[in-house]
Amino acid sequence: MKVLTAAVLAIAALSSASVVKTPGDTFELLILHNNDMHARFEQTSQQGGTCTTADREAGKCYGGFPRVAHVVKEARKAAQSGEGPPVLYLNAGDTYTGTAWFTIYKWKIAAEFVNALQPDAVSLGNHEFDEAVDGVVPFIRNLSTPVLAANLILDNVPELKNEKNLYKSIVIIKNNVKIGIIGYLTPLTKYLAPHNNVEYEDEIPAIRREVQKLKAQNVNILIALGHSGFLKDLAIAKEVEDLDLVIGGHSNTFLWNAASTPEKPEVREGPYPTEVKQANGRIVRVVQAYAYTKYMGKLHLIFDATGEIVKCDGTPILLNQKIPRDPELLKTVNKYHADMDRINSEPVGSSFVYLNETGCRLRECNIGNLIADAMLNYTREQHHQEYPDVNIGIVQGGRIRTSIYHEGKPFTVTRGDWINVLPFSDSLTIITMNGTTLRESLEHSVSTWRTTDSTGQFQQFSGMQVIYDLAQPVGSRVVSAKAVCSNCGFYDLQDIKDEYEYKVMMPTFLAEGGDGYTMFTSLPSKSLPYNELDSVLYYLANYSPVDTHLDGRIILLNEDKIKNLDTKPERRLHSNAVPIKSRLTWFYVLTILVISS
Repeated sequence: MKVLTAAVLAIAALSSASVVKTPGDTFELLILHNNDMHARFEQTSQQGGTCTTADREAGKCYGGFPRVAHVVKEARKAAQSGEGPPVLYLNAGDTYTGTAWFTIYKWKIAAEFVNALQPDAVSLGNHEFDEAVDGVVPFIRNLSTPVLAANLILDNVPELKNEKNLYKSIVIIKNNVKIGIIGYLTPLTKYLAPHNNVEYEDEIPAIRREVQKLKAQNVNILIALGHSGFLKDLAIAKEVEDLDLVIGGHSNTFLWNAASTPEKPEVREGPYPTEVKQANGRIVRVVQAYAYTKYMGKLHLIFDATGEIVKCDGTPILLNQKIPRDPELLKTVNKYHADMDRINSEPVGSSFVYLNETGCRLRECNIGNLIADAMLNYTREQHHQEYPDVNIGIVQGGRIRTSIYHEGKPFTVTRGDWINVLPFSDSLTIITMNGTTLRESLEHSVSTWRTTDSTGQFQQFSGMQVIYDLAQPVGSRVVSAKAVCSNCGFYDLQDIKDEYEYKVMMPTFLAEGGDGYTMFTSLPSKSLPYNELDSVLYYLANYSPVDTHLDGRIILLNEDKIKNLDTKPERRLHSNAVPIKSRLTWFYVLTILVISS
């Protein structure tokens, strides 16, 4: 007796009946899609971290490429047999970065696993540029799938301009029907990735041009596939005439048709699909599928003879343990397990509390406090002679990639856990600045603050205490800012003074202007031979178990006054209870006093 898997039943529920009933002058299509997979080649915990033995036994492991492969293969098998509609499987970018798997194997493992899934098209994500142009070119070149991005300006990047597998758009034919797919990538990649010579056009005019080019080839079904965030996806859907569907990524947006879900940490941000009405009355659908391979987007469409959608329904598939894992791709996963198991099982410390990444792009978070404190602590205890006056450490919320929690109190944390949290390889840099520049950076930290499609520049820090009023105009939101300055004769928090000197430790990415921190690029700097991961591992080795809480470093006033609107890149980046005291609280003051004495 043949047993239908949960994935087969989920696909069949949308497709089997309509295959029989579809009129001859219509075209039916099933679209499967992922975005922001972030190197989750293996199944993950509920929060996107390492799937532990306890997670597996509790039935709380999710996703992984073998589950994605199973769903795609079953849908394609149904299409081939005539039991289901033709299938498009699309990837909306950010396959790179997020686990030890990618940290060790880079583009090679990403290309191997994407090729195993055999998507019909892939868009670039900003994280595909984390290893600079040299790190993305071999990935594109070694994919068996076309890679799409219509809005890149590559005049000064010949290795990408001449890359034969990089396209602005492609045409795919299913059941003798032409389907045009147009790629796009957020221009903010210029600030979100290490410096390179790629320039960007705004997505909307670039997509418009491709739409007109494809229409001239009698392509009437038009899909934008890209990586710019949900708000920009909505703008594309509203502004680009003749477009039928936008499949996005970047903002990890969770779209769901029920009012809520028992899953964590995702929060519903709209229906799946979200419908946008254009000026002429046409409806364009917008979809995303959260992140980390936890869900597979699944959209069922019926088009009329002119290429207009006449029926649309769907819902993301939760890739939990009810969904089988493809045995062939599972073998590929297992061949890497020796190295991965060693890293993921190596204990580096312990914690009494959930180290929570959720909200690090919006407000103080305890894992951000730990990282920033650890950066200063490591410098104080191991490099005080070389860098004696560093009193402030900052790390942006977008740098912190996931949370850490396991069963038990305290619970063990591993090297793999922390590589998942801090997967970037650049070192730390000390910048010397005056109070004017420091305040400017704090204003920039909240210049794009919003709960929908939040950006990554929000600062987590040590050595400062700041109050923001979000009801104030951009550039005037810092209402109180205290910091420890260099060579001032005091070692406690004082109001930031324009003329005082401050030495601030930060990731080199920020020091070089990343996330829009262009105010740092021309200032005196000192590159350090270690990064925040080194600092955290040292701290855990010496001070575990940690018990890190919020302690009022960041206070936000009038959060409810923020409107989640503006999506223009130039604006976003240039004008993007009683707190419980932690054992880490303001440790830097104590350290300085000890050293000074």
